[in-house]
Amino acid sequence: MLALFALFFGARLEARENPFEPVIQPQEDSFTSRNGKEYFKDLDFKLPSTARILKEITITYQNIDGSTETKTIPIDESIDWHYPLLLTQKSAIISEDVQYFTIKPFEFFTQGNKFYLYTSAPIVRSFVLPAPYRIVIDLEKKVEHPSGAVQLGVKYFSKVSVGMHKDFYRFVITLDGQYRYDISKDGDYYIISVQ
Repeated sequence: MLALFALFFGARLEARENPFEPVIQPQEDSFTSRNGKEYFKDLDFKLPSTARILKEITITYQNIDGSTETKTIPIDESIDWHYPLLLTQKSAIISEDVQYFTIKPFEFFTQGNKFYLYTSAPIVRSFVLPAPYRIVIDLEKKVEHPSGAVQLGVKYFSKVSVGMHKDFYRFVITLDGQYRYDISKDGDYYIISVQ
């Protein structure tokens, strides 16, 4: 009887309010969450008064697939410990320009990590092709017969080519690396964001 009471009491201690809720809660990855991290701007820090030579800097970063890697940069230069060290990306982000391009009847421009495509044609489908990474967007066919390619040579976006298939236009955006993408619509603009 005492064993039965101990078993019942032990089971009562382990019982949860919702038995269908998983015991381990999944953690949301900040990279894939909708409100992901902002771009790094700057970081300054001071070294102790005993520092005289900066030997190397080691940076640990997270890749697009979630894995982490470390990069060590050898420096081996004298420093003045009175002044802080500054690691920054801010001026590079601020100085990005907007560039406009046309492959008739399509007009498009890039701004930062966004590609703006001006068209009223609805998207039939979109997908990614590897090596080199390309975002392929198929648009509903209209009367025009567009064809052509433009070398963009800007950060994130290397080249754009447009061709015509039987039932749709194919808009191919070649990327300068591997990114995740998202397509949203704002008026007559499709906004392709890469991250």
